[in-house]
Amino acid sequence: MTEATPQQPNIETLVREFFAAIEDRDPRRLHATLAEHATFRALPHSSPIRPANDIVAYFGTVVSSYPAAHWEVSDVIASGDRAAVQFVVREFSTRLGRDLLSEQVCIFRVAQGRIVNIVGYYDSAEFRRVFWEES
Repeated sequence: MTEATPQQPNIETLVREFFAAIEDRDPRRLHATLAEHATFRALPHSSPIRPANDIVAYFGTVVSSYPAAHWEVSDVIASGDRAAVQFVVREFSTRLGRDLLSEQVCIFRVAQGRIVNIVGYYDSAEFRRVFWEES
């Protein structure tokens, strides 16, 4: 794992802060985790979203679409400038009387204390079924 310096958090702290900012719906905190030239892809072969302002806007749309959802990090595996983050998107369905869940993974790359690249991996058909069709 990359060691933290007084000016730069270690990679695990940084990626956990990224998800905490999403959970708290705090665009300023989210932006603070990203390099200005950062890129995000929701799935490996999807078009990249860049720069940081556009990534923050994208996640603003996501959290607005799921206002009761929670993003919970369940594991971080970090080495050097990269981290794999396993997380759960959870939203309670009053109609079904239970949580809707989607387990996902993101791969992060960091440089100079900021996130420069994120690639998401999730089962989009499963997500659509659980969050759009069941709810």
